[in-house]
Amino acid sequence: MIGEEVQYMYKLIVVFLYSFFVTLWSVPYVNEKLKKYKYVVEDKYKKSKKKIPTMGGIAILIGVLVSLALSQILLAREDLGNLFIFYFIVIVYALYGVIDDLFSFKMRYDKIFALLILTFPIASLVKDTELNLLFTHVEIGILYSLIVVPVYIMVVANMVNLHAGYNGLTQGLSLIVLLTLGIKSYMDHGFANLIYLVPVLGAVIAFLPSTFVPAKLLPGNVGDFLVGSAIGGFIVVNQMLWFGGFILIPHIINFIMDTVTILILRRKDVKFGKLRKDKTIIPPKTMRTKSLKFLIVHLFRLTEKQAVLALYSLTAVFCVVGLVLF
Repeated sequence: MIGEEVQYMYKLIVVFLYSFFVTLWSVPYVNEKLKKYKYVVEDKYKKSKKKIPTMGGIAILIGVLVSLALSQILLAREDLGNLFIFYFIVIVYALYGVIDDLFSFKMRYDKIFALLILTFPIASLVKDTELNLLFTHVEIGILYSLIVVPVYIMVVANMVNLHAGYNGLTQGLSLIVLLTLGIKSYMDHGFANLIYLVPVLGAVIAFLPSTFVPAKLLPGNVGDFLVGSAIGGFIVVNQMLWFGGFILIPHIINFIMDTVTILILRRKDVKFGKLRKDKTIIPPKTMRTKSLKFLIVHLFRLTEKQAVLALYSLTAVFCVVGLVLF
């Protein structure tokens, strides 16, 4: 038994390394191609206002795809089937992100509903169809697999995408959440479900240095939707909806703030603030309560890097507390 666990751990490490090194190789290649074809945006919180490539999440996608292809050398057919079902969902979200990056969908919240039917295949990976309501469990059968699970993944992916705006913010927060989910999954199930995590984890770790302040490359919607869907999918596969919801409380608060400001108060969306001479950020007056990234620079005089690290710390606190409580 111990020998089998060691062998499986070896396989996990190899799949992780596939993803890590392929993504590391892909980053400069994707960067140059995006510059060449002018998929660039202005870096708003730098005095130089230089333009940097967006859609850099394509490098993450390449790393994940190659690691999946090479994993066939290592994994049993059943493991491969489940892994490919899981990453079918992730790739669909990534492709949706590419389309969104290219065509900029006007309806902001159509992102919650557009992918519903394409999320259904993950139902085959969900073994328990009981809805845990804290004080009781309700068996809802196929409704759990075809409604609760897809909606959960869609909401998480959109929350990750919305919690953006500073260099390295979404990918750094996602890395903290992914590591926490990996620890919790190991505590509950051992190595069994970590195969779903390692391809995206390796890719995100390799990509983060290029997108952290000052960024050379931005993930775009393709990167945020890819990683967000992987987070949501990993939560439901491991049957830890409440734990996932707890560690994502900062994302949930950010989502609610955005919804109230834009949909209920109907304020015109202003995506970026301004920069003081000391490089601290001035949030738009009408958007101070639209998101955590604007609220934190309104309450405290912070540079972009300081704001990013503060938001990392906030999520890290919920992750640590979640591991203790759950």
